[in-house]
Amino acid sequence: MTASKILIIDDDMTALDIVDFLFEDKGFEVSRRADGASALECIQDFTPDVILVDLMMPGMSGQECVKVIRDKGLEIPIVAFTAVDDPEIHQDAIDAGCNKVLTKPCRPAELVKHIEDLLQ
Repeated sequence: MTASKILIIDDDMTALDIVDFLFEDKGFEVSRRADGASALECIQDFTPDVILVDLMMPGMSGQECVKVIRDKGLEIPIVAFTAVDDPEIHQDAIDAGCNKVLTKPCRPAELVKHIEDLLQ
């Protein structure tokens, strides 16, 4: 069985390190990007099974990145992972094409479970 591939997009290097370690420890193949533009380039070669994206990033926001992914017709499950606990922002992420929105901080086991559930 091959490892599930996850693309993590977050401009916070500490968050990238923690989430990268968490998913590698669970056997995922991880690719990480600090901005939406490089994440869109990565998708062409990496083809993730699931994407975890921060919403608030400089340049291209997480919502804009998700819209581009969906406009390309890609049906990859996408989870928004954001420090903003605002129902309107969460709804904007769903409207952009996210399958789920989780608020940071989130217990590691809970984050992994949400991702694994989407991959079922």
